[in-house]
Amino acid sequence: MALVTGFDANASGRIASLAGAIAGSERMHYAVISFLSVVSLVALWQFGSMALPSSVLPGPYRVVSALVANVLQGDIFTDIAITLGRIAAAFAIAMAVALLLGFSMALSRTAGIFFHVWIICGITIPALVTILTLYMVVGLNDTAAVLGAAAPVIPVLAINIREGVKGIDTRLIGMARAFRAGRRQQIVSVMAPQVAPMLLASTRFGIGLVWKMVLFVELLGRGSGVGYKIEFFYQMFNMTEVLAYALSFVFVMLFIEVAILGTIERRIFRWKRN
Repeated sequence: MALVTGFDANASGRIASLAGAIAGSERMHYAVISFLSVVSLVALWQFGSMALPSSVLPGPYRVVSALVANVLQGDIFTDIAITLGRIAAAFAIAMAVALLLGFSMALSRTAGIFFHVWIICGITIPALVTILTLYMVVGLNDTAAVLGAAAPVIPVLAINIREGVKGIDTRLIGMARAFRAGRRQQIVSVMAPQVAPMLLASTRFGIGLVWKMVLFVELLGRGSGVGYKIEFFYQMFNMTEVLAYALSFVFVMLFIEVAILGTIERRIFRWKRN
């Protein structure tokens, strides 16, 4: 018995070591491929800047130098903070409404038929028309800007959420009921793990769309934020500053993706690694 127990312990140790080595190899592979992807993008940018005038497409070094100068001056942080605030507000509104619509359409046939026309109209109407209409109705203020950024995103997120909820395996819920699992246990242990990947994907997708919409509404009707500065420097034919401000927010969105959403993903799906 002692010999068998010792054998099992040694085997478990070797398996754990092998699993750790495989995980480390996967992380290294991911890091290398990501690095090569970044290098390829910078190389394409550099080649494009060499083929075009610097006033049309400045090179990476020139843009990064302008970004560093803006960071040292400090004014860029104010614009980034204003834009981030609008993104957070617009995303919260869009996600809350999309969750309500998506779950309603997935769980109720009547709601699915009723809101189908709404979703089609929301997808068909150009975002520019929606934003300009809200500016006319609400006024040229932050409320209209946030609503204008949120409204075009809602139908797209609602469709994703509806399809994700429809994909829940109801047989697992029936099995949980057969084993007398409570309602809370069914939601936490059966439904949530199936819905979580869809919600996380919708969050990533929604933040990306809202960020683009916020830049658009700032360009059209606001006097502050990253979108306003991009439009201002474009009117001044200063493409270096245009790309510098755009690059600043690329770094911000990468931080949100890696540090925030990546951490949330690892915590939610740590059971997969186990």
